[in-house]
Amino acid sequence: NVKPVVLVMMENRSFDHMLGHLKLENPMLDVNGLSVPLENYNNIYNGTDYSVFNMPHDVELDFDVPHEYDAVATQMMLNKINGKYSMQGFVEAYANVNGAVVNPECTPMGYFNSSQVPITDFLAKNFCVCDNWFCPLPTSTQPNRTMAFSGDSNIYKTKPQLITIPNNIFKWMNKNSIRWRVYHDGLPFFILYPELWPFILSDQFRRYEYLYSDMTQEADANKPQVIIIEPCYEDAPRLGSKHPNDNHAPLAIGWGEDFIRRTYQAITANETQWQNTVMILYYDEHGGFYDHVAPPKISYQTKGKDAYSFESLGPRIPGIVMSPFVKPGSVCHELLDHTSVLQFLSEVFTPGQSYSPSVNSRKKSGIMSINATMVNDIEL
Repeated sequence: NVKPVVLVMMENRSFDHMLGHLKLENPMLDVNGLSVPLENYNNIYNGTDYSVFNMPHDVELDFDVPHEYDAVATQMMLNKINGKYSMQGFVEAYANVNGAVVNPECTPMGYFNSSQVPITDFLAKNFCVCDNWFCPLPTSTQPNRTMAFSGDSNIYKTKPQLITIPNNIFKWMNKNSIRWRVYHDGLPFFILYPELWPFILSDQFRRYEYLYSDMTQEADANKPQVIIIEPCYEDAPRLGSKHPNDNHAPLAIGWGEDFIRRTYQAITANETQWQNTVMILYYDEHGGFYDHVAPPKISYQTKGKDAYSFESLGPRIPGIVMSPFVKPGSVCHELLDHTSVLQFLSEVFTPGQSYSPSVNSRKKSGIMSINATMVNDIEL
């Protein structure tokens, strides 16, 4: 029934930061967001309480927020007595990177209300919001994006580097005769993976400007079964007047909201095709912004020569599944991470055959498929 699956991955925002307002503005809603009193979420740094606060307006921030693996460990703050993460080190991690002087309204503790993220809010309220979706690893962009598009990672931190990508999604799709296409609004993130360069140079990578016309005019027989849509990245080289819109701090998020709006309008423009579409909006990782839910203890060791062991998933990220197959205004509480998407793709396109041993291992550890968001599950 499903054709196509559309993947839109944005950058570096947490669930509470983008969607915590859902519970604040509608306390009856069955979603694990923020609730009053906000003092319940205080982080203590140098004897001072720092509370969650509504960011006064959407502006470009002065600094990025720390989100490398060592900063994330500080943010999650493991309690050595009970073995649980307190999620009370976000201000400390910020102060460690940006200096000891911290404003009373400390940037990583801020959240947006519904009027500040109108597109994200609209999609969450009209489709299925996932309030138990964590990034695969408690670290930064490169390892989490590699996990998202392969189910494994050979690296544990982000740095200027070219990356190997084991079991990559493009090789898997080609092996299984799945038609696919990438639309990129700027330089593709996939350019960091040398083994993907032949794909990037092919006609399967297209400029974002073609998305709307392809969705509305291309013959069904030629349309891709999997579509990956990339924003214009804040930390990538850009030509001309192109403005970054990936939501990576310190960007103002209005650019990202508009990118998500245009993408949703393009994907839904063909009403017939939309009836069978599953569109997934998610973030690579939390970007150092506060989230109150401690990630579960699911261990993973990176596969590279400098193997590193993580003992848990990373913090929660905003995840929304948009489709006629989901119940409007629903909430999925099942445990998800980015490999849930890979599970779902294998269920749709290679039923009975898992994506990879690593993804299957994560499934056995309790991480569910995106199929958990569907009404009574789709019969695949």
